[in-house]
Amino acid sequence: MSTNFSLFGGGKLKTFRQKLSCNITRGALTITDTSFVVEACVEFRQRARMEANEATEEGEVQVQRTDDHHVGNKSKTERDLILELDRELSRLTLGGLKQKARAVQTELPASEFGVGTDPDWESRVGAVFERSAQLADEYEQLMKKQAEEEEAEERHRQHLQKKMEGAAQQHQALLEKLESLRVKLQLNNPKATRKSFLTKKQEMMSEKAKAQEERDRSAKEQQESDRKLAALADEQREEQRRWQEELEELRKEMERVRKEAEEAQLQALKDEVSVVEKQRDVALTRIEEWLKEVKQYLGVLRAEFPEKFPQELVRWEKKEVLVQKNKADLQSRFQELLQQLQQGRELESLPQINMPNLPQVPMAELRFHQIVQKLLRPQLAPPPKPASSPLPPQAPPHYYQPRPRHPPPPQYQAPPSPRFFQPPGYPPFGEHAAPFMVTRPPILYPPPQVQTLHSLAPSPPPPAGAPPAASGPAGKLDKLLEKLGGRFPQCSRAQLTSLLQQVKSARGTLAGMSHDELMEQVGQRLARGERSAPGPIQRPTPSMQRAPPKLCLMCQNHVEPESRHPLSCSHTIHRDCIQMWLRSSKNNSCPFCPTK
Repeated sequence: MSTNFSLFGGGKLKTFRQKLSCNITRGALTITDTSFVVEACVEFRQRARMEANEATEEGEVQVQRTDDHHVGNKSKTERDLILELDRELSRLTLGGLKQKARAVQTELPASEFGVGTDPDWESRVGAVFERSAQLADEYEQLMKKQAEEEEAEERHRQHLQKKMEGAAQQHQALLEKLESLRVKLQLNNPKATRKSFLTKKQEMMSEKAKAQEERDRSAKEQQESDRKLAALADEQREEQRRWQEELEELRKEMERVRKEAEEAQLQALKDEVSVVEKQRDVALTRIEEWLKEVKQYLGVLRAEFPEKFPQELVRWEKKEVLVQKNKADLQSRFQELLQQLQQGRELESLPQINMPNLPQVPMAELRFHQIVQKLLRPQLAPPPKPASSPLPPQAPPHYYQPRPRHPPPPQYQAPPSPRFFQPPGYPPFGEHAAPFMVTRPPILYPPPQVQTLHSLAPSPPPPAGAPPAASGPAGKLDKLLEKLGGRFPQCSRAQLTSLLQQVKSARGTLAGMSHDELMEQVGQRLARGERSAPGPIQRPTPSMQRAPPKLCLMCQNHVEPESRHPLSCSHTIHRDCIQMWLRSSKNNSCPFCPTK
């Protein structure tokens, strides 16, 4: 079999396919022929692909040129032959070739066994056949795709051809209609001209009459509009004059209000400055009074007890120096506060100024020591004292009436709980301030105004043979005060008595209350007194100037004026709480007044 591959072109393709099939069928295909077949298949596939590409290009040209139809049919015939050859080659398997080769080799002489053999030719042939099958499938897919594209192009061309023919027919029909219309117009032109002239003349006459009527109506409407416009102009001028007058009045009012606001602002600034200055004067006056009292106390200690209380003397001298420094600092802070007020700062936004802590000067104990010393001077030896009876802490405290304070201005009354400075340990100052105690424990609540002042005169000493006084309380009040003193050790006996009087005045009576309730009420009043710490000065509001609400004697809750039941006595009861009593007792309106 020759290796010249020119036999694959033209009409010899079919002869090669028949010869190859005949040799395979007879079993005369040797190893050499097998390698030749493999090489021929590879080269044939390459050439077939090249021819397929050329046929594809010729097919594309065939879509554009319809006169080359026969050439496309010829290439299509060659492609069909190539496809048949690929299918025939794909049917050949490696096993069949091997069997036929073995059958042939058994008939040949033994000298031909070693001619042109390759150990891995079988795998190569198998790979060639597998690759040829893949290429055949790809070729078939490409041919199908090309056939589909050719059919689509042909359909599209036929569709365009039909569309062009339809458009030409429509154009011809339109030309015919235009020609017939031109002929009809030439025939009917004179009659239409005369008829249209008469019609237009009548229309113009009717339009002229309508235009005259419209002109007359428009003239009347214009006269009416001019009259209304003149009336509106007069009304607008009058309204504008009124607006100008009102605007002028509003300007004058605004100027007056602005002046009043400026005056009120200046007056408020003056009032704030005066309030701060008065508060500063009050604070400095308190400090100066405290310093005078400390100087008096130190003078008495230096004069009468120079060796008895040396540590007390040094401690109070340090306190005096510290309070003097705080006084200078307080003056500078008040000066800065006044400068900030002059600069336009609001009083509520200013920082808080706290009063320095002024401890109470123990003048009462000092006077007590003086009195004891005066009493013991005439005697040679002091009388024996019981071991269990030291100086009682409940001894009658000494009081003094504070100096009168200047009340704040009427437009700036001091609120019940001011936020500005107030020295801890001192009662609230004011025009009706109650006298406060001068004892060592800090005063948490002011004593009542009706508290009597104890005399400073010494009491005569008890006789030598008299038994010591009983230490136990004499009645229920003493027991209650002892329990309250154990519960609140920071308060003196007089303070606890004052608090009990306040609870009684608020409730009307202490009857029916247990010791726990009394202690709770006293604790609440002590806490309320501690919470009323001073703060910065601010303008009083109506809510701040209101009196504190009273407690209902039945439910122990605050009673608002609108929910209070009107009674002829001073007792305070809720309207809802007394309804049950009024239904059960018709002759007694107040449940806490037994005389009614």
